[in-house]
Amino acid sequence: MQSLHQNGDAFWLLGDSGYPQRPWLMTPILDAAPGTAEANYNEKHMTARVVIENTFGRLKNRWRCLHKDRVLHYRPVKCARIILACCVLYNLGLNFGTTNMEDGDENRDLIHDSQRDENVYSQTGESTDLLRGRVLREQLVRRMQ
Repeated sequence: MQSLHQNGDAFWLLGDSGYPQRPWLMTPILDAAPGTAEANYNEKHMTARVVIENTFGRLKNRWRCLHKDRVLHYRPVKCARIILACCVLYNLGLNFGTTNMEDGDENRDLIHDSQRDENVYSQTGESTDLLRGRVLREQLVRRMQ
């Protein structure tokens, strides 16, 4: 992702506050005051992450090999193919009405409250990427006002 960003591709990954802010990875703003542009950014960020987390939950529920307790012990390329195959099969199930959306707890909304997450990365010795990431996030916050 970093090299794609460095080549000028304009996109971001969304991460929770457990990740450090980077130019290619947007994280929530901790302690944003209600009603501010930062709070608006956090709300949009959280809304997008809920969709992603729900998708992960549905895939893990349908294919137990993707569940955290059943780690895929393959090289990254093979893991990506397995995950892609699960996504395709899941979508086919949706299209043909064979996916049971009530399979279990994994399908419930996994609303991710990014304000509660603790930042597990040290903020000391700020790197260039961390600073550039924060500048880009601030620009994005202003554009979303």
